[in-house]
Amino acid sequence: MRLKERRTFQIINRIRDILMDSESDIGVLVYRGVFEELDTEFSKDEVTYTLRYLDGKGYFTLREDKAGYVITAKGYDQWIFPDGPAIANSVFVSYAVKDKKLAGDLKYELEKVGIVVFLAHEDIEPTEKWRDKIISDLKSSTTFIALRTKNYLGRPYTEQECGFALALNKRILTISIDTGSEDMGFCSEFQGEKFKSGDESKIFEFCKKQLS
Repeated sequence: MRLKERRTFQIINRIRDILMDSESDIGVLVYRGVFEELDTEFSKDEVTYTLRYLDGKGYFTLREDKAGYVITAKGYDQWIFPDGPAIANSVFVSYAVKDKKLAGDLKYELEKVGIVVFLAHEDIEPTEKWRDKIISDLKSSTTFIALRTKNYLGRPYTEQECGFALALNKRILTISIDTGSEDMGFCSEFQGEKFKSGDESKIFEFCKKQLS
């Protein structure tokens, strides 16, 4: 691979990382200023060339007023969200690290009735690029379950996972544990089922019933 091509692909990966870490909504309008940090690693000409390359691939499109780029549907499907085969009767469980025991117990109970469950802390190998794996499983799952405890609230990655599920038009089950609908962030438009700490068996049965 020639040096210019290698540099271009390095910038492409960095642009994707920046978009994935950004708190701004992606897919609406991406301003050139979002990528200013790249100008310290690469030349402005290289960054501009790469943005035009992504435009040519159909991943970005430049607005007519040249105010910025918009990520296209093709960009979502083939670049931002890595492809993953659709898996029937599968669930992605979004949870805070402090609630991994609850998430693990839910996975165990659902798998007993034949449901495929993805949990980051159990299903990601140490050598895998964890973010790509999470997005791939989000894309291939049919249902998204958010375990919205007090530990969950305000965590950037849990909120991003919920945002991705919304963007992918997944079925969303919100499990509110000692939290209210006003705390649901991206998931606020979905009525959450309310539980209290210690209601684990009720949570498991509710999820089984909803997924049966």
